[in-house]
Amino acid sequence: MKRAGLASIRRKTGGGLNIDRPIAEQRVAFARLLELTEVGMPEHQCRSLRVADIPCLQLTPRERSDDRLLLFIHGGGYSLGSAATHRPLAARIARPLGVEALLPDYRLAPEHPCPAGLDDTLAVWRALPERVRARAILAGDSAGGGLALALTMTLRDTDEILPSALVLLSPWTDLTVSGESVDRLAEHEIMLARPGLELMAARYAGSLARNDPRVSPLFGRFEDFPRTLIQVGGHEVLLDDARRLADRAAAAGVAVTLQVWERQNHVFQATPMLESAASAIAEIAAWISGSDRRSRPARRPTTEDGRSPSNVTIGARPDLDAGDRREDVP
Repeated sequence: MKRAGLASIRRKTGGGLNIDRPIAEQRVAFARLLELTEVGMPEHQCRSLRVADIPCLQLTPRERSDDRLLLFIHGGGYSLGSAATHRPLAARIARPLGVEALLPDYRLAPEHPCPAGLDDTLAVWRALPERVRARAILAGDSAGGGLALALTMTLRDTDEILPSALVLLSPWTDLTVSGESVDRLAEHEIMLARPGLELMAARYAGSLARNDPRVSPLFGRFEDFPRTLIQVGGHEVLLDDARRLADRAAAAGVAVTLQVWERQNHVFQATPMLESAASAIAEIAAWISGSDRRSRPARRPTTEDGRSPSNVTIGARPDLDAGDRREDVP
């Protein structure tokens, strides 16, 4: 399956995502690949605007029923991607919530290493009306999840209004690339591998140490964070980034829910052809609405030998089929 997936990616991108290709070519190839996620994109109005002089996309679902805002920070290893490439994913998350989404086009590495992207998202946040910020949902996938965490840390440290909730999809939290799953699960991963992660990490860190919390929020403090939902694929190389994040957030007293979706890969929620993608997005809506009350501090999702401890529920919920089983940490 991995071989077939790689062949499909190469056909779509012409090999432009290879790490030896120029960054401009990689960006074009990444955008071309994410065109596949536009299939069945929910109906919405899309408007380009500037917030704090940062270009953004504003998505308004056809049936808007909630005045909260979803601030969605796109992924792409801090050097690829844009608001446009992640418009389909943000639209899918916003639709069941009935909320408007805002996607900043923050500056990318290597031209603009950290903290440029953080500064841009911070400027967008500060430009929002106070009443909007107080109820906003902050979300991000992959590098965007890491940036959402770094943004929240900055807001807390400067005693500013925090988002009401964090939603993190396969967050990249450790740019030192020290998680054991990077190598242990490499055989299952289609796109991410250690050489590419190391390259993107170096691009983004620039002159900063890779364990600086602005670069790798895993090494920051999580006290006083808002309630947090983390979704991650059970077969992805960043699995340990999510698990360690849940552990450290829980230790700091954060109300965190970790969902490990079995046999799924990195940001599987963006692939509309997968039933698990729709199921995971439905889980996000349930968690945000409060119908899923399991947002108590998290514990390790598995013991070191891989067995399931008694405090973890593993198995299919009634609304998930056998291929979409998830491991849920209460």
